[in-house]
Amino acid sequence: MKTSLAILVLGAVVAAVMADGEYAPPAYEKKYDGYFQYANVPNEKEYEFGYNRGNAAHHTSRYEQSKDHRFRTKVKWADAQEGYGEHYWEYNHGDAAYPAPAYSPPTYTAPAYSEPVASYQTAPQKYKAKN
Repeated sequence: MKTSLAILVLGAVVAAVMADGEYAPPAYEKKYDGYFQYANVPNEKEYEFGYNRGNAAHHTSRYEQSKDHRFRTKVKWADAQEGYGEHYWEYNHGDAAYPAPAYSPPTYTAPAYSEPVASYQTAPQKYKAKN
């Protein structure tokens, strides 16, 4: 009898708390979690780095990775006036399918100018040497 009464009271308390509206799941908020910066180069032609910079009023976050001719980056920013944005880029490049570009010098003819016509004038008196 005491056990069923305890379960009934406990159930009533749980129902009252849930009906009160205080048991709502937390809202999704974009919070600034501090700052950090790191870089990792595990192998040749492979790297990754990232950072969080700023303060609670305005901050940016970036993550970049390059591995096996694949480049990925993600940039996020937010501020205290509810400004928020995200950009994602991913490039996949394979070098086996295309030949390397070869330099070819430009093919154009030099401009044809005529020779200048000689013209001689005597120097003004003030520039002539005095003996």
